[in-house]
Amino acid sequence: MSPPNPYHTPDTANADRCFQPLTLGHESMSKAQIQVYIVDDEPSICTAYARLVRAAKMEPRTFGSVEDFMLSNFADENACVVSDVQFPGTSGLELPLLLNRAGRSLPVIFVTAFDTSETRDLAHERGAAAYFRKPVDDQALLDAIVWAVRHGPAV
Repeated sequence: MSPPNPYHTPDTANADRCFQPLTLGHESMSKAQIQVYIVDDEPSICTAYARLVRAAKMEPRTFGSVEDFMLSNFADENACVVSDVQFPGTSGLELPLLLNRAGRSLPVIFVTAFDTSETRDLAHERGAAAYFRKPVDDQALLDAIVWAVRHGPAV
């Protein structure tokens, strides 16, 4: 009999879960796939996040600006936004306000390379579901997405 694999003990059995279907309540993610709207003006970031999300059996859609996202046809249910903060046009921090004014209800997760206490405070005030500094840990981002979809936008 071979010795137990130290990487698949009960404590770490879910370490590679981002490559397995996640569940939301009792439904399999294949039945209720999470939609992740990625808003970033850096194409390489959009590509990287989209690959990560797709590997976790979620459905990514990418946008280069807040304006492009707001003009798109997006769903509110079983979905969330992962957005950069700094853009040449409308700031990502405006996104929760724009969604609210449009009568839409989506949790927003912010990811920024320009972290300041003012930015963190404003993101919190605007109801961010989560806030990360780039580079973000893949599993932490996936966990935040699932948590945000389960709990909805902050009020």
